[in-house]
Amino acid sequence: MNNQTTITKVLQGLVLVHLSFSVWSGKKKLRPEDLKGANLPPDKLASLGSKRIFAPDALKVFATLKRQAERACEEVGVRFLGGYAIPEEKLIPLMEKMEQIEQSFATAKTDFLSAYDDNLKDWLAEAGEWSEIVARAVEPASRVAERLACGFTAFKVEAPGEAASAAQPLERQVGGLADQLIHEIGALAKSTWEESYRGRTSVTRKALRPLKAILDKLSSLSFVGPDKISALVANVNAALATVPRSGPVTGATLMGLVGVLCELSDIAGFITTEEREEMLQPLPEPEVEPAPPTITPPKTVTRRPQPAKQVEAPAVWFW
Repeated sequence: MNNQTTITKVLQGLVLVHLSFSVWSGKKKLRPEDLKGANLPPDKLASLGSKRIFAPDALKVFATLKRQAERACEEVGVRFLGGYAIPEEKLIPLMEKMEQIEQSFATAKTDFLSAYDDNLKDWLAEAGEWSEIVARAVEPASRVAERLACGFTAFKVEAPGEAASAAQPLERQVGGLADQLIHEIGALAKSTWEESYRGRTSVTRKALRPLKAILDKLSSLSFVGPDKISALVANVNAALATVPRSGPVTGATLMGLVGVLCELSDIAGFITTEEREEMLQPLPEPEVEPAPPTITPPKTVTRRPQPAKQVEAPAVWFW
């Protein structure tokens, strides 16, 4: 199989999703005239920072929605050509999430613009003696509206004809997909270990969710580099197969899960030598609470009734 055929086969299984977000920062560059009388260094030595011309809390929702869209793409895809390469079978559920985020963004934008003047008035009041600097840089709501946008595009990528020279740049990008996938999985494995497994002798079943997400992403994208990915899929599968159907995860099973996280983190270069040694250390035996002392109930003694003895009176009593 030549390189052109390999590129075509990989691209046939992928859809490129490109996110288009524009989020207004609420900031503007600080200018020398804003700091009248201040002794400032020359531009070649230092540059002025920025000034907030709008309350940052009112803008957080847009950054949050953007991050939600990025996270949704990262869960099922791998970064590629400025967007995300998504397996075809994952596209429809992802598009449903993107549409929900787009609707939420539109609603948040409407709410933000309707309260823009009131929020700006409050921000100027909060600026106090610096309000004049902020007021000079204020943007009208109509301008701000143009800087708040959310969208996404899904499309297929194809190799450019038969010209070998034209296909080479794309070939390099496609050839790097497996390494990019391993890099992303390694980062996820490292954070999973730090947040859910590090220093623990027992974990709940909730800690299995990120590992299952890792397995799902690796499995669905294994065709981008089966020679590098297939063994990782098998190892994660094997570790998860040892997990009992119920109850906490402990002992050798937990060690196996941590070992897989170590392998995924290490192959991507995300852990230090010290962290690797920590991850591979035998787990201490979990502390077992002593059983409460057994209290033996007192024995019950049952007395059987005895027949009454007949007592005869002495004969001298009678005459």
